[in-house]
Amino acid sequence: MHGLDPFTRLASCLYRVLDIQHETACPLEYQHDNSHDGWLLIHAAEGRIAVNGRTYSLRQPTLFWLTPGATVQFFLPAEDQAAYDRVRFQAFESDGHGGLVPAHLPNLEPISPGNVDSLAEKIREAKQMLQRGDAWEAMRANILFQEMILGLLREHAAPPKPDAKRGIALTLSYMEEHYPAAISREQLARLAGLQPDYYSRAFKKLVRLSPLEYLTGIRMKHARQLLVQSKGESLRTIAHKVGFSDEFYFSRRFKAETGHSPAAFVKKIRSGCKIAALNHQATGHLLALGIEPYAAVVNGAFPLSARLKRTIAIGDSFPDLEKLVRAQPDVMVTRILPEREPTAKEKLLEQIAPTVALSQADDWRTHFQTIASIVGKEERAREWLERYDHQAAEIRRQLQRVIGDESILVVGIGVGKMCVYGMRNVGAVLYGDLGVQVPKGVAEIGHYREVTMAGLTAFEADRILVTSYRHDGSKRMDEAVGKEITALSSCTEWQGLQAVQTGKVSFLHDARHLYTSYNAHSHDLLLQKMAQLLLPAFADHNLLTR
Repeated sequence: MHGLDPFTRLASCLYRVLDIQHETACPLEYQHDNSHDGWLLIHAAEGRIAVNGRTYSLRQPTLFWLTPGATVQFFLPAEDQAAYDRVRFQAFESDGHGGLVPAHLPNLEPISPGNVDSLAEKIREAKQMLQRGDAWEAMRANILFQEMILGLLREHAAPPKPDAKRGIALTLSYMEEHYPAAISREQLARLAGLQPDYYSRAFKKLVRLSPLEYLTGIRMKHARQLLVQSKGESLRTIAHKVGFSDEFYFSRRFKAETGHSPAAFVKKIRSGCKIAALNHQATGHLLALGIEPYAAVVNGAFPLSARLKRTIAIGDSFPDLEKLVRAQPDVMVTRILPEREPTAKEKLLEQIAPTVALSQADDWRTHFQTIASIVGKEERAREWLERYDHQAAEIRRQLQRVIGDESILVVGIGVGKMCVYGMRNVGAVLYGDLGVQVPKGVAEIGHYREVTMAGLTAFEADRILVTSYRHDGSKRMDEAVGKEITALSSCTEWQGLQAVQTGKVSFLHDARHLYTSYNAHSHDLLLQKMAQLLLPAFADHNLLTR
């Protein structure tokens, strides 16, 4: 019997209803009967409910199956009440020898009855029958209760038709794309090619949420992101942007969903939130603002272990979903590539916490200021950039005096591969902020371009700066890159380069990717390093005051 699926087991049982109570109460907490199973049918409430520690949002009428001893807690706004029915019953199953024994029913997910008014009316009738205290009426109540269970099993146990799955998938995509618009259940059902009641039941079966719950979840996800990145936008504007015509109703729904009003949510974020950096760029920007990330992707390729003593590691090269869920950050910062749809994993990340995506189409200063606005450090970011620009201008002036119009080529050395870094990352500092002459052909390179040793000659560089390429942060990789660089001394093409012959080659590979990451902290370090490498007298005179 226990090998059957939950709905088949329910259908194989006999039921005896013991008592029914209809209640309207303020927020409360209670423990269900330790000896019997039960129903809890919520008619109307706004807020949340926790059953055995698992929390659910109350957005529509919902039926909870209560196992013996189940704990129930309501979390409702102070002025609200919950209207609900409590049903206590016994279940019996075959003992395999012609007799009946008490059944231990499985834990079941809450369901949304298709016709809650009809179910509530039947519960009311069964309650009246029990109250009459007559054996015949008690039998009628049991028969009626069996009919209720039969109706619910027929409604929710049958798997959706194959064509329903395709139609529902279409409506999921439609809601993701058109969430700001007014969307009705009937409109979605037409789009899916299904009758509205069947569409709702099939949707709930597949998605475990009603269409309205799913749509509200999408809207709240985008609302959190807009609030995190808001620059003075009114609550009314944000509400309209995510599909709510009434900002007051939006505010109530937001509080029911998150436990905070929109204003309190923003204040929490600004006043020291638990921020997770999902890549090295975000980590570097936070460090430049004087903030150690609450959680971050951490590895040796971007060696900052001394600065991340309290940071929770949530992955090596990429964020680990399980570790992120356990960390429970308030907001996450990542990056996206231009003109690309988010991946399935990126969409999952958005369900954990509001996610701020830094577009690769924007420059590092925009990224820096965006993160500063999230954590309420706009003034600190402004001061940091002023100091950085002042130092860059002074170093640029000195470089012009020392190296003049000499060009510098940045070469990345990997295992069996090499690249030339372009105008982004290292180039943003070297060619942009410091105004160093760009070697021939480098202006056409964005981030980097893999090259052969023979191909280096074409750049006609006066100087070369050697750093790492595709370093994974391991000591094994340090050794491998070191061997590659040692081997350059016996390479004819390398020895033939002008910069090598004139002794104008500098090395940064020992720092792995500390200087090549596209963030404020790395750029500040690179600024100082270039002064040390090319302007030793300038650095010795302590003109680089921080």
